[in-house]
Order: sequence, then C-alpha cells, then structure tokens
Amino acid sequence: MFCYQKNFSNPTLPVDETQFWALVKATKWNENIDKYRETGDAALKRKLPAFIFQATFDETTSAKGRLGAWRKQAATRLTGLVVMDLDHIENPLTLYQGWIDKGLDLKALGIVLVYITPSGKGLKIVFKARLDWGNLIDNQHAMAKLLGDEVVVDEACKDSSRMSYICKYTDILFIDKELFSYENQEYAERYTALYRDGRSQSESANLPETSTPIEHSNEPVMWRGYDVQCIIDKRYGDKLPCREDRNRHNESLKLASDLLTLLDGDRVDVQRVLEKQTWVQELISEGERVENTISSAVEHKRDKEKKFLNQLPSKPMLEAIQEVTGKTCQEITKGTKASTAAVLKDDTMAQMLWEWGEEIEALSEYYPALKDVCKGLKHNQYPAALFVAGGLLMTLMTRCTYRFYHRPEELRRLNNSTLIIGDPASGKSFATRLFKLLAAPIIEADKVGKEAINAYREQMRTKGANKEKPKKPKVIVRVHPARTSNAQFIQDMVNSVEEVDGEPMQLHMLTFDTELDNTICVQKGGSWIDKQSMELKAFHNEEDGQAYSNNDSILQDFFVTWNYIYTGTPIALKKKVNAQNFGSGLATRLTCIPLPATNFKMMTRESNVDYDSDNRLKEWAKKLDRTKGELSVQKLVDELYDWTARRMADAEENDSKADEMLLKRCAYHGLNFSAPFIVMRHWGDLHQEGNYWCGTFETDEIDWRLAELIVNIQYACQRYYFGAMAEAYFDNKLKDASVNVQRRQKTYEGFERLPDVFTTDDVVRCFQLKSAATAYMRISRLTKDRLIEKAEDYVEDGCAKVRYRKTGLLMI
Repeated sequence: MFCYQKNFSNPTLPVDETQFWALVKATKWNENIDKYRETGDAALKRKLPAFIFQATFDETTSAKGRLGAWRKQAATRLTGLVVMDLDHIENPLTLYQGWIDKGLDLKALGIVLVYITPSGKGLKIVFKARLDWGNLIDNQHAMAKLLGDEVVVDEACKDSSRMSYICKYTDILFIDKELFSYENQEYAERYTALYRDGRSQSESANLPETSTPIEHSNEPVMWRGYDVQCIIDKRYGDKLPCREDRNRHNESLKLASDLLTLLDGDRVDVQRVLEKQTWVQELISEGERVENTISSAVEHKRDKEKKFLNQLPSKPMLEAIQEVTGKTCQEITKGTKASTAAVLKDDTMAQMLWEWGEEIEALSEYYPALKDVCKGLKHNQYPAALFVAGGLLMTLMTRCTYRFYHRPEELRRLNNSTLIIGDPASGKSFATRLFKLLAAPIIEADKVGKEAINAYREQMRTKGANKEKPKKPKVIVRVHPARTSNAQFIQDMVNSVEEVDGEPMQLHMLTFDTELDNTICVQKGGSWIDKQSMELKAFHNEEDGQAYSNNDSILQDFFVTWNYIYTGTPIALKKKVNAQNFGSGLATRLTCIPLPATNFKMMTRESNVDYDSDNRLKEWAKKLDRTKGELSVQKLVDELYDWTARRMADAEENDSKADEMLLKRCAYHGLNFSAPFIVMRHWGDLHQEGNYWCGTFETDEIDWRLAELIVNIQYACQRYYFGAMAEAYFDNKLKDASVNVQRRQKTYEGFERLPDVFTTDDVVRCFQLKSAATAYMRISRLTKDRLIEKAEDYVEDGCAKVRYRKTGLLMI
C-alpha cells in the first residue's frame, strides 16, 4: 500500500482504493487542476495533495513535535513501486496511444498506473520494480528502453520519497487494481537501508546516454555585448565546484537560473553555456541531463519565460557582472525592463478569489453560518458573500463597541461602506437574498415608525388651514433607500437613539441598493443631493452638522452612524472613485470586493428550497440584533497591529506612498467584518441581561485566521481597484514639486526570486539585503504571514542551520 500527503504541514496517510478514488474525483482538486492549466501558476499545483508511490514512512516527530508518518528520508520504507515522470510532452494522450498501437502489453510490463499530470503536459507511470534491473533510477532507465526512444528519464526522480501530485479522474489512462495491494518485500529489504542513507545514484555500470548535447560553436554566447563566460569565470573564480563537492547539482541549477534570466529564457543558449563548464561536464558523465536541470530551473522561477526580463540574477552573479563590466546589471538593462506596477492584475485577482473562497470554505467548519451565507455560490464568489453578510451582521450589532490600537481610549463602532463590483448578470442577486434575511429584524422594527410617520403626513394633508396641526412624532426608522432626502435621513439618524447600559446610543442607519449607478445618479440633484460628505464621515462616525433655512431642516450637530452596501458595475465604481476625487479619502474607507464573471458556467441547480439555511440566518440575525457591550477582541487588535507593521515595513522598503495610503485603514475592515462571525462562534460564552446578550470571550488562532483572511482580502482589493490611482496621485504630487522618484517594488521581486526551498543566504541574495540579521527579520515577517514555513534543520561547516520553503500563497 502506498500513501499520500495533503500538504507539507500534514504527515502522510495510507491510501486504499476508496481513498484514491475520492481524491481524484474531488471537485475541489479538479477545479484546482483546471485553473493551473488555464493560468500556468505553479502555486495552484503545490496546493494539491500528492501520492508517494515508492515509499511509506515510519512514525517520527515533526520539527514542531507532532507525531506522524512524516515524509523523511530516514524513515523511508520502499513499497516496490517505481514512478517515471515524463515532462514537457505536448500531447501526452498521443504518446500513450502510440504504445497501445505498437501492441505493448502494459500489464505484462508491470505497469499499474498511467495518468496525465496536473500540467496537462506530462505523464506519470507507476510500475513494479524488478530486482534484476537494480534500484529505482535503474528501473526507470530499463522501463524507458521498453517503452521506446521517445521516453526520456528525469534523473531528478531517483528520490524514493518523491511526491506525485494527484490527477483528475478523467486523466487516468490505465490502472491495474494491483496498485492498491502491491508490495515487494524482497525489493524493500534489498534497497530500503540504502535509500535511508541517501544513496539513490544509479548502480548500473552501463547507463543509457543521459544527455542530448547540442551543437557548439567557437562563438561566445553574449549578453548585452559582454561575454557570458567571462562573467561566469569571475562569478566562481578559483572556487569552481569539483567532483568532491556534494552541491554540484545545486550549483548547476543556480547557474541555469541565472542564465535563464540573463539570456531572456533562451534554453538553447543556456544549455550551450552550461555544457562548457568543466564541472557540469563531470555531472553529464555521471548521468545528469542538462535539459532536465534547465527545466527544473524554469519551474523554480515560478514564472513564464516571457517574464524573465523582469527578474534579476543572484547576488554573486550581479557582483560578477559589475566587476567585469564596471556597471551594475540595472544600469546595463536600463530601459529594457518592464516596469513593475504596484497594482494587482486581473489574472492574479481571479486566482486570489478562488484561493480566498477555498479558505472561507475551510473556515466554515468553525463558522457554520458561512455555509448558509455562501449557499449556491461558486468558491470565487464566496468573498463577496462574506463581506455583504458581514456588513449586514455588524449593523445588527450596532450596540456593540471595541477599542482599537489607535486612540484605545475611544470606544469604536462596527462600521462598513461596502461595494460589490461585478459585470451585469454576474450573479449579484445573492446580496438581495442576504439583505432580506439578515436585515429582517431592523426592517420589522421600522414598521412601527413608518406607520406613525405616514399617519402624521395623512393628518397634515387633511387638516384645514385654520385647524391645529398635529405634532410630528419622534420615531426610529433605520433602513433607508438611496432615494432619501438629506433632511429626512439626518432627522431619522438623530432620532434613532436607544438607551444602552444607562447611556443614550445612536443606532446605525442602513442603506442597501443593487444598482450603484442608480445610487450615484439620484444623489446628483434634488433634496437628496450628494451624500459624499456623510459617506466619508460614516466610516469613523465623525461629527457633522447642518444649518439650512427651510423648516424641515433642524439646526443641529450630529454624528454620522451609517452603514451602506451597494452592488454595481466597474463603470459605476469609476464614477464613484476617480482621479479627480481620489484625494478625498473615500477609497480607503470603501470595501470594494470583485464579483467575477460567470464565464458561461451555470449556477448550481437547486431542486428544493432550503428553508433550513434561510431560517438559521434569520435566527442569527435576531440574536445579533440583541447583542450589546464592549467586544473582548484585544488579541485580534494586537495581531492586526503586527500585520499592519509588517505591511508598512514592506511599503517603506518599496518607498511606496501609495501602499502606505491604501494600508492604513485595512485593519479596521479586518476587525469589523470578522467580529459578527467571531461572536457567533463564541455565543456560548455570552449571557442574557434582559433583552440583550453580552459577555466576554477568548479569541484564538482560528479567529485570527478569519480576521487575517479579511484584512488580506481588503488590502489586495484596495491595490486592485485603487493602486494605479494611488500611484498616480503621489506621482502627480511629486511632479508638481519637480521631484523625480523611481518607484520600486523590491519585496515582491525578492520573494519571486526566492527558490521554493531556500536558506538565509538565499534571502540575503534575493532581497539584496546587507546582512544576515536583516534577513532574519525578513524571514520572521514572511513566516508570520504564512508565506513561508520551516522545512528542515541541517548542519553545514559545523553550524546548525535552517532551510525554509514557500507555502504556495501569493504575496499581496
């Protein structure tokens, strides 16, 4: 029996036939594979579970002290299965069909599984090892000969613990049920100890030809007019890797990576240069394929070849370039590099929406209301649903307060100004459903006030000129349509006061509209003209006032307590926030969440009405409408302070005033939108006082996961919608002051340059830092953001060191 690993944070688990089919048929993983093939983003592949066919593992302890069958070399137990990985195949199905057409009997060859890899450009072949063929890599070479000349063995697959990412059910081309029960004890006894010792090199004395040399000429390979070989000679000096070095393969990988960057991804030139190096020639003689080394370097870069121009080579190579040319690499390439924008692109945002949706689904295990909120939606629509529901739920919790790290002496309210932005017919109707369910307690309470006002107006219409006029009742009406006069809105806002714990408290107004464009139009004229000043002041409940001469407008000062939620199109958003009004500060107060296009995909068909889901949301709405008091969320406030400090350090390093501006209010959004769900999760810790629920609770790591997800979404969406405007705003200010500033985004470029597994030295090189101490600070920030994690401890030159790995999350 073989095993699988869900991700790097979990130990391996055994796989039986039922588990195997459940994994390859899971909708979540099938969607991930489809998105990976569509976008080419390797981060999606790394999120897939992976099979380990060639070995299982004894129980050991992880670096964090967790007991389990961790994928460690020293704990390896061979199964007797071998995996061949055939990459860079334009049409894998054609290759497979060719074997069938030739009459190859796969079962007779010992093959038990063939499937198309997640990239769609490779084949994975699992077969039974033969003792007479030798160890794992020898078995691969022998099987390759049987399958034909077109099959090239990947030398990197000699590791017994190598993972094979799962496939889609429909990509399985051949399977023999013996896969699920096969074990070769004799083979395991012969080779397990060797693999535990790390001895995976070929035992065969007559390996097949392992490299395909290309035609060489005496002409040097040039880069920007400079001989690349001269730069390499300066790079290594008298420290060329030699046969006694264990890191020759890693050095060839690093050099290939640098050359791909310098030579704009030209693999032929890269191979030509690599094969001229004496130590690479030694590796070739020992069975290494230069083509595979280059392919591995491409994958490590996690980018498409057309983007190599936007990257920098390693620090040693940069230093060598400067010594040889007398100029920095940046000076030589000035004008040839594409600028790095501080905004998120459409394809990146599309990918992030899926990732956020999956995280929301994972959190719904702890916050069941999220399942009801997101009912019937696709994963990439979950973020929009989360924010609409959060905005409505926090309005119900209008009687609750909290203290923030900025002016902690001040009690703050839960405020939101939410815009859901999507194309027409992109599925915004979910917001109407949530409004009807979650705003129901407020709407019901408003009926009394509305009936009283309508009765008063009817009396005013029917009274004669000389008769005594009725006194206007003072009522509470909190839900207002976009078409509401300022006088009526303000009067209702100051009237909506309730005594809470012996003190008067002004309750929040609520506006919901499904047409942002219509909302903007109706606020351009009439008595409801331009509420932007109140929109600006609503986010922090700032003080406003009015002093009009008409009888309906009372002379008074007031605090703006108003939450509003609109859905609309990108065109409407551009009318709302644009270059002309960007400096008002509205953008950073807004929560703008994309609602992606449906791309011709039908929504899930529902044959029955799910009354249970709707009723659960209604019940929670009633409960939250009866909550009061100061929320015990200080731990989350502290975490949000640290999160903001890390982002601010990035902004400072990038010298980005735009990022600084967009960042400042994000923490408020993270707390406001997470608070209702956190209160629901800890509802059992609350107690009832009269008609209200109140009390303290202890937040934990799960609550921080939700708040962190929300604050990450807010910051990413701020950069997506307003990043370009923010950059232009500050660039124009600098231009007006005749100051020329070069905009840099070093943190993002440095993170992209990091290999998947790296050391502190790599961090110094990739981020171009001055010392290891600075690198440790960078590692700490990346770890707290879950962008990296500890991979393993190792010893080098008698010193204990640590390797880290990327988690696959995108830096935002």
